[in-house]
Amino acid sequence: MGWRAGAVLTVSLGLAACAGDVPPPTAELGAASQAVLAAEQAGAPRFAPVELQSARDKLAAADTAMREDKRTEARRLAEQARADAELAAARSQRALTQEAAGVVRQQANPPQAAAPAAPSTPGYGSSGGTAGTLGTLPSGSSYAAPSTVPPTTLAPGGAGWGGGYSNPEIRP
Repeated sequence: MGWRAGAVLTVSLGLAACAGDVPPPTAELGAASQAVLAAEQAGAPRFAPVELQSARDKLAAADTAMREDKRTEARRLAEQARADAELAAARSQRALTQEAAGVVRQQANPPQAAAPAAPSTPGYGSSGGTAGTLGTLPSGSSYAAPSTVPPTTLAPGGAGWGGGYSNPEIRP
């Protein structure tokens, strides 16, 4: 059993030596700093202030961890700061795009005054308070009314077939 304990001790010391040799996360800190600047330029102070502040706080904590020689913690915080800054930039770009789309939509469809109601013209299928005549078509039509259908007057008010039906060829 002595050799097993020696092997475990050797492995443990080897891992501890590797943990002490963690390279400084200068690339991660630089990337996080650049991401924060990009988010600020993208409008994050206006559109994503919470995410931007989180990124700034984590970047400051990563700098502090780096000064205290806590390289693993500094790397983790720098990566989180970069992710928060990228989220802030993405939300800002989305909000700016939505604003621009709203402006374009408004310019493409300006508010219009209410369109006047179409006048009710007597004729085939007319309704709306005036008496219409079946068997005739609205003016401007290229189709002639059939000659075998006698004109029939609708009752005033568009009441249809009930009440005011009359045919000039049929006498009561």
